[in-house]
Amino acid sequence: MKTLLKKTVFALTALVAVSLTVTGCEDEHKIKAEKLPEATRTFISQYFSGLDIVTAYKDRDDGLISYDVRLSDGTEIDFDEAGTWTSVDCNLSPVPDGIVPEPILTHLGTYVEGGTQVFKIERILGGYEVKIADGRELIYGSDGTFVRVDSDR
Repeated sequence: MKTLLKKTVFALTALVAVSLTVTGCEDEHKIKAEKLPEATRTFISQYFSGLDIVTAYKDRDDGLISYDVRLSDGTEIDFDEAGTWTSVDCNLSPVPDGIVPEPILTHLGTYVEGGTQVFKIERILGGYEVKIADGRELIYGSDGTFVRVDSDR
């Protein structure tokens, strides 16, 4: 009888441990705009004044916290725990002035005949990835120097 009880307790403990491991790593829940970090709200009011926050989510993935925000015009912005943007996707509209680093804009003015607009910018390890009007995705270093056209598409 004791052996059966020990096996049952062990099996239940293992089941709970596996369940917590699978579900405990990721957590996403909707939050009110007021619960976003101050830096996030400041960024949105500075660059997207006149637009409303439609949804805001707080994510916890492997101990890292991030925020996902969707605005009333469809813009999607991701922020890190401190409230610094990590991705700005304006979909069919250009990213507002002041978000894209000046060296990237300068390069685009000469790289694409007649210049172009950036519709999405994302901070990546070592720099930035930008999506321009013709759909190309370009990779830049952290100082804004052009690295390459992303060939993963």
